[in-house]
Amino acid sequence: MDLVFERGDSAAPKGHALLYFRESDGVGKLYSTYVVVLPIAIDLVKYMPPFLANQLPNVNAQELSAFAFPPMPEEAGGLGQLESLAEARGDDLLFGGDVPAGQVQDMLMRVNDVVQEYAGRYQGYIGDAATVEAVAEPEAISGHSINEVLFELMSDRDRLGELSKLTGRLRFAVEGSDVRQVQDAEDEVRVLSRYLPERYYIDSLVRAAKDPSRNGGDLAQLYLERCYKLADEDYPSLADIEERIRVLEAG
Repeated sequence: MDLVFERGDSAAPKGHALLYFRESDGVGKLYSTYVVVLPIAIDLVKYMPPFLANQLPNVNAQELSAFAFPPMPEEAGGLGQLESLAEARGDDLLFGGDVPAGQVQDMLMRVNDVVQEYAGRYQGYIGDAATVEAVAEPEAISGHSINEVLFELMSDRDRLGELSKLTGRLRFAVEGSDVRQVQDAEDEVRVLSRYLPERYYIDSLVRAAKDPSRNGGDLAQLYLERCYKLADEDYPSLADIEERIRVLEAG
């Protein structure tokens, strides 16, 4: 059926709406009910005793999560009152059409039709929104993003501690030929390097750690020790480490 949204957006239903009908004969009284689409799927069987659950007929999930109450619309005030109520509550306002007020069965069927149509539109809208969110979510809550926040809050000494652990992890992955772990560890080191001075030569450290030879491991350890000496401003020891680095790189 073609729903008439007198308030709200038919392409983005809120999931809760005032629904009203107009009496097609007589004085044109209004009858209204409240439509709700639950945001959480319901498995009714799990809340029932086993002996009753076996007797429960197959029910469409949408029929359980979307309903109108009262099921038979009650006489309402004027249209202005309904509009004000919908505005105050943030509800959609739906017009279900003209209906003979005395034909109860016909009105019940119309309410059910509106509920199913409204619920279908709501689920379609929410489904599209969830898909967009799911696409964006990995970047928003990725491990690297979380670590970046942590790295930013750390002291320089704590960052060096993390660098030491990540270097060890990278080296372990290289020696085990675990390509995925190598990439993950390297990526984390790159993120951490944004919060470390350029003079720490993180690129050289990573390059050495990714060298599977023993020379690569020794060189990575020296670059790591060099970072600590710089942090401590221990320049005499720094000169010795840099000389050892030059020897290994030359070899």
